[in-house]
Amino acid sequence: MASPDRSGVGRVILWDGQQLDTSLAFDMPLTDAHGGNIPSGDLAAALRSALADCSERDVEEAPRDAFGIPVIDASAAVHDFVAQPRFHVADALHAAAAAFSDSEQPEMPAELRLRGFLLLDQSVCRLYLDTPASQDAPPFGIDLPLRDESGAVVIGVTAVHTALPVLLQGELERLRKNVHDPYCHAVYDLVDWLADC
Repeated sequence: MASPDRSGVGRVILWDGQQLDTSLAFDMPLTDAHGGNIPSGDLAAALRSALADCSERDVEEAPRDAFGIPVIDASAAVHDFVAQPRFHVADALHAAAAAFSDSEQPEMPAELRLRGFLLLDQSVCRLYLDTPASQDAPPFGIDLPLRDESGAVVIGVTAVHTALPVLLQGELERLRKNVHDPYCHAVYDLVDWLADC
């Protein structure tokens, strides 16, 4: 929702889902320092960073809105994020899964469908995929990196979405892992493959 007292600023109110008195509001600019719109994914990632950096003291000292909810001005955090993105593992996992989520255009059915995911550790996730022709067959798994060689969180393994249908034509078999996963019939390791791209 828009901030009631500031133009060009959105207000996001979060709570723990249990107790309303845990509500906390963040005022976030919707444009960058040059007046360009900030992408929604960047705003969400910046909000996660602002929330992670928010201390109890920040909450205690924050002004309150008409409902008594503390309001944190996240302008500096958002602009800092836009200038130098600082993604978290959750951002990387979301980006990887979103690349295979159902198409918003029903006239263009997805070649591959996301059936689930598993965070294997802080640097690798496994997506479970199938095709529209799979019917009741178990999906297959692909392991994707969430961090690069230096340990920085990787956003944008979406190139896999484009390359995977081609890999399924036979190239993928050489990337098969010798592991048992009860959630799929085969697992393919794309971590090193992506590092070489």
